[in-house]
Amino acid sequence: MRRWSSTETDDGSIHCLGNGQLCAYGQGPNLIQVFGPPYSSPALFQLHIDMAEPVEAYSEREQGTAIWTHHIHAGGRMVGELVDYVDAEIPCLVRRVRVTHPLRLELRLEECVQVVENGQRVRGCDGGLLLEAPAGKYLYHTYPFPTPICHQVAWRGPVRVNTQTAQARVEIVCDAGECWLFFAGGPDYRRAVLNAETVLGTPVEQLLARTRHWWQVFTHGRRDWTAELSPELPQRDHLLRTADSVAVLIRAQQSNEGAVLAGHNYHMAYVRDQYGVSRGLLALGHVEQARRILEFYWQVWHSHGRIHNAQASGVDGVFHVHENDEVEITGYLIRQAFDLLQCSGDGAFLDLIFPMLEWAWEAQKKHLVAGMLPFNGDETYVAGGILPRHTLNDGSAEATLLFVEGGNALVDWAERRQRWSPAVVADQRAILQAVKTQYRTNFWRDGQLITNNPARAVQATLPRFRHGVCERCQVEGRFHGIVWTECNEHGRYLCPACLVKDAFPAAVPECYILQSVSLTPFYFHSGLLAREELAPLVNTMARRYVETGRLPSRPDDDASIAVGYDYGMMLYALTELQSPLAGVFYQQALSLVDETGAWVEYYAQHRPMGTRCRPWESAINLEAALLWATQRR
Repeated sequence: MRRWSSTETDDGSIHCLGNGQLCAYGQGPNLIQVFGPPYSSPALFQLHIDMAEPVEAYSEREQGTAIWTHHIHAGGRMVGELVDYVDAEIPCLVRRVRVTHPLRLELRLEECVQVVENGQRVRGCDGGLLLEAPAGKYLYHTYPFPTPICHQVAWRGPVRVNTQTAQARVEIVCDAGECWLFFAGGPDYRRAVLNAETVLGTPVEQLLARTRHWWQVFTHGRRDWTAELSPELPQRDHLLRTADSVAVLIRAQQSNEGAVLAGHNYHMAYVRDQYGVSRGLLALGHVEQARRILEFYWQVWHSHGRIHNAQASGVDGVFHVHENDEVEITGYLIRQAFDLLQCSGDGAFLDLIFPMLEWAWEAQKKHLVAGMLPFNGDETYVAGGILPRHTLNDGSAEATLLFVEGGNALVDWAERRQRWSPAVVADQRAILQAVKTQYRTNFWRDGQLITNNPARAVQATLPRFRHGVCERCQVEGRFHGIVWTECNEHGRYLCPACLVKDAFPAAVPECYILQSVSLTPFYFHSGLLAREELAPLVNTMARRYVETGRLPSRPDDDASIAVGYDYGMMLYALTELQSPLAGVFYQQALSLVDETGAWVEYYAQHRPMGTRCRPWESAINLEAALLWATQRR
């Protein structure tokens, strides 16, 4: 049960409603975003409870579905309930309101939205408003949505609407009784109206029934963890509920094109995030949903011949380009394909997408310097300031590890399926062997796996321009989006405004050790380093946590900030090592699940920060918890 109060600071947890066409994020009874189709659309409005008296809401999700019921208390008395869901077939969010006293809601609009009272022209409603925004509203940072966007709002029952309120505000009062609010997506005027009329022409009981059935079909396709988990498992019911909530939050954020959003802040599909999500889906038994992610990337690559850090879903040709997009994410893409193959056995699908995987392999090879690949610029620990951005051209232990593990699988497949000639296979194996041979020298220091090696940047020919974040803006606390930057005389990448200021000095080379990177050999099932070598490192991390209660991603971080998947990575590694301390991390990981059943982007001293409702962190942590639950001794 998730509690929300209008008079107290909220815990911030967010839930998701979606059917692949229209998506909405809710914070308790408030809808903080509604957008789509497509999923890579900007949000135009929010819907908040706006009462003069104190309001409390107790929200719960119907098991196996993204149907949410909110029990509303106002002025110390129970006044009714709201039921929210996105219809299974039409891009339309439906809210059923049953109250004994008037409930005041406020529709909060983006400034660019024009409101047209057109209820008399929409069939089947008692009233309606068209919300329209011009083309060019940003779907993320500097990426404009190419066409106008429309949403048709409609209602039935005892509803009073006042559009003559403060700018960008519309008052909606639901009087005592039962009423229905409908928010239909378009994206254009014609489709928004037709979608609204289709929903309005369907009995409301049928809308809810078919949505519940749609979710049940999805949930019934899941691996039966109820039968597999021992009755004596600690927190068994909590784990089962979390498995259900994570499956639903991923599915609700998966577009019809197959891409999964990265949480409420990011209306795009990020390659790295999709890898962890795919792993989680495969662990849950949702193989088809995992396949659809790769089908999305295949379509993007087939159309454009490239994949970037993130791509829009349903908006062709919009790419979120970061530093060094040809490494790391390309390694994840190859690994993801072979993870799917292991679960599905569908060699024909892998043969289909092989040209994309071949491109991903070739793209990485161009960046090898002394057996090392650099970092992709949107790594969670780089974006979160845990690893300085000036290290991006250093050697990356994680990107290089991905290159080897993905390359091993790809070359074996190419040889087995005769996709490459024997001579080409031999050349690729020689490249892999050279990187493997140098890996220990490059990244293993005094019994620890270093995250970055500055020697690569010293030897590499740095590009004059790159697309990403200005290093000076970031250091000085400004952020102007992802832009073109230029390398100054000290090897620092700056935006044009910073480039002409006074000198920005070279960064001092330094090696960092991040816990999540040290744990990746277990998560990727890598054989580059022996378990006997890694075990002391992992056990030291675990004991340090037991002694201090802290799990910073960087051991010298006094703020104790951890990327949200560190808990799962620790649990995964300790489970693989059959360590008795794995149970401690199992309990800790589950304790972090918020009231909506999700993990988040970062934790500061185990408190959530950053993006909520995160598929990537939730999937990784859940997979680790399920692994421990089935393999514990």
